[in-house]
Amino acid sequence: MSSTPVEVTRTGEHTFTATNSRGAEVTVGRDGAPGAFTPGELLLAAVAACSAVTSENLFVRRIGEDAKLVAHADRTKNPGDDHKFAEIQVSLEADLDDVDNRDKLLSAVRRAIENYCTVSRSVEESTPIALTLPS
Repeated sequence: MSSTPVEVTRTGEHTFTATNSRGAEVTVGRDGAPGAFTPGELLLAAVAACSAVTSENLFVRRIGEDAKLVAHADRTKNPGDDHKFAEIQVSLEADLDDVDNRDKLLSAVRRAIENYCTVSRSVEESTPIALTLPS
C-alpha cells in the first residue's frame, strides 16, 4: 500500500503551508486568512476532487479527451454546532448533450465514486484519527 504523507508547517499568524512529497503546496489558515484555504474548505475540495478524479476516465471515454469536468462541493452545518458538517453536497458538471446512453454513464459514474473514492468513503464511514501529541 502506498503512503501519502502530508506535512503542515506554521508560516505566520493563523497561516500554515501544507506540502506533500511531490513538492506541491497549499496555504491553509483560519477563516479570513488571505490567500488561504480553511481546513474545512480543504475537506470540501478533497471530496469534490476525489469525485472528479475517480470519474474522469468514464467521462473522457464518452465525451472526449477535451471533456470539461467541474466538481462543486458545499456543506450544511449542524444547527447549533458550528464545528461539524451535517452533510457535504457534491455536484459534477459535464456536457452530456451528445452522449448516448446518458443514464448508463451516470450510473457508472455514481458506482465508481461510491466504490473507489477514498476520501468520500473515509468521511462517510467516519475513519478514526490517531492523534500523537508532543511528549
